[in-house]
Amino acid sequence: MARVSLIVLNSPGLDWPVDRIEAYRAGLEQAGYPVEVLAISDPDSGSRSTFDQSWLRSIVATGPGLAEAAVSGIRLARSPLIVVVDLAMPYTSADLLAVVEALVSGQVVLAISSRPVIGVVGAVSRRFLGTTDPTSGMIGLSQASAVAADDSFAPVGSQFTLELLARVAGRRGDVPVDPVRSVAKSATLLADLRQVKRLADDRFGLVSRLIQFCFVGASGMVVDLSIYAILQLVLARTALAGLTAPIVGGSLALAVAAVLAIATALTWNFSINRRLTFNDARQGSIPRQYLRYVLSNLLGIGVSLSLRLLLPIKLPFFRAHRLAAAVVGIVAATGISFSMARWFVFGSKPSSHAGRPVKVPARRCEGFRTMSWTRLSRPIAPLEGASVARSPFDSTL
Repeated sequence: MARVSLIVLNSPGLDWPVDRIEAYRAGLEQAGYPVEVLAISDPDSGSRSTFDQSWLRSIVATGPGLAEAAVSGIRLARSPLIVVVDLAMPYTSADLLAVVEALVSGQVVLAISSRPVIGVVGAVSRRFLGTTDPTSGMIGLSQASAVAADDSFAPVGSQFTLELLARVAGRRGDVPVDPVRSVAKSATLLADLRQVKRLADDRFGLVSRLIQFCFVGASGMVVDLSIYAILQLVLARTALAGLTAPIVGGSLALAVAAVLAIATALTWNFSINRRLTFNDARQGSIPRQYLRYVLSNLLGIGVSLSLRLLLPIKLPFFRAHRLAAAVVGIVAATGISFSMARWFVFGSKPSSHAGRPVKVPARRCEGFRTMSWTRLSRPIAPLEGASVARSPFDSTL
């Protein structure tokens, strides 16, 4: 029978359920599967967990979060089959055995213990990830597939199953289990959101970044229009209201309000884009990047400013609805701003793995090629009690 590396993870602050780990090991060995058990501790817990059991290896992960812990364990696993279990979710030995047998059947590369998930969330998840339960706490994979995906791992957050689903190529199958709920309190929501963003950037590239850029731009538009409306009211009561703006004409008060609103929105957009959309290109001087951002957006600023000032002069509709003219200018400038920010301000090609931790040296199982992977391609019958899916990630990432 194939040997299994059982990687058990535990959230900081929770006691290690040694009795359950022993039950997992005993259940697999009784079914004929030799087992090595790796207990991966979070470095934020303060120290390596110690166990009296000689059959259990205690290891400290290279970084915080369950996703990092899972990858650390996978890189040290020495068996052809690997199963990662979140001990905060009380799966049974039967659940674990079902995942292992799904792998042994050879019909899937990833076996996910899937709790019942219905509705739009389950359907969308199955379409894009090949499983209805991307937040599962137990997933099995072959070591060959783990080796092939090793260079692409960039774990953050607590959703290790999502990391493996997105990085590991091949057929994946849901192994139904009874509903289980995590006993750990989630304190890593921000890290989990970072993980989802990183995976979206890796998978969808410019489309993902453009969507984020547009969301930031939408928030900047709210800032812009709010400041613009307020300043119009304020400056209309000043001497600027009776003066004419140079070049474009019209009220100088309106021109000053427009310039100040655009400057405020520009600073807002730069700050959020640097932190969110192009967060992997935050090296270097902030003043220098800001100056480049301003210079690169001069064309967009000119387009936006010209439209919001000229349209009210030329067209009666925009004369009565000046904020609408501002909206037209903002939309027209978005494409220019994104292109310049993407390729000039924040680097020619942001790296999706910037800041990833140093890789742990791994000891690999003999009999597997270390840097190759052949995708299963022949038609197969569904697993008994499991559903098999081919997802958009069913290719080498």
